[in-house]
Amino acid sequence: MVNVNSKMGLFGGSFDPPHVGHMAVVQAGLAMGLDEVWVIPALPVHRKLSGKTDGLTRFNWLQQLFEHEPRVKVLAWEISQSKPTPTVHSLRRFQAAYADCIPWLMLGADAWNDLPSWREYPAHQGLCNMLVFARQGDEYDKPKAHVGWQKLGVEAWASCGSAGHCCELPVHLPDVSATLIRQQAALGLSLTGLVPKVLQSEIEKKYT
Repeated sequence: MVNVNSKMGLFGGSFDPPHVGHMAVVQAGLAMGLDEVWVIPALPVHRKLSGKTDGLTRFNWLQQLFEHEPRVKVLAWEISQSKPTPTVHSLRRFQAAYADCIPWLMLGADAWNDLPSWREYPAHQGLCNMLVFARQGDEYDKPKAHVGWQKLGVEAWASCGSAGHCCELPVHLPDVSATLIRQQAALGLSLTGLVPKVLQSEIEKKYT
């Protein structure tokens, strides 16, 4: 049950296709103390999908991927819409259903850095907190400072009871992207180590 004390993570993305980096983000969120992570495949506003899969296929893949993890739920909030859905709409949907709980939106540093370009920004500051997964190493994007967000240390995030905070979580994420996977698959190369084994055969077929 979701209540005022629940630590809920919301993890959205195109998942075109799902890969080991997505799995690592979910596991890192659970490991740091989130009670649940809700995975929300998107009909994105700011990027185009590959056209290789539809929303239902991506939704089913994610359900299959996390079927043995009771703390992870896959939601069709966005793919059930007939048009691209801004993240702020999903945040308002969560607020309408669970008014006493402030969710933690889970982002990579690249998505966090682009936050000011998001639809209806900065309305997000009143609807959620942010967990920013900052990959370690000089070659990766570093989280920027955005006006209005109050930064929390990793030791303090769990006691936060109001919206508008951000917490950077340095993690060792796999060096993989959906773009790389699609390129590898188009060349007929193996995706071993890049996508979950349970989905590898289907993904290779879809993206070849």
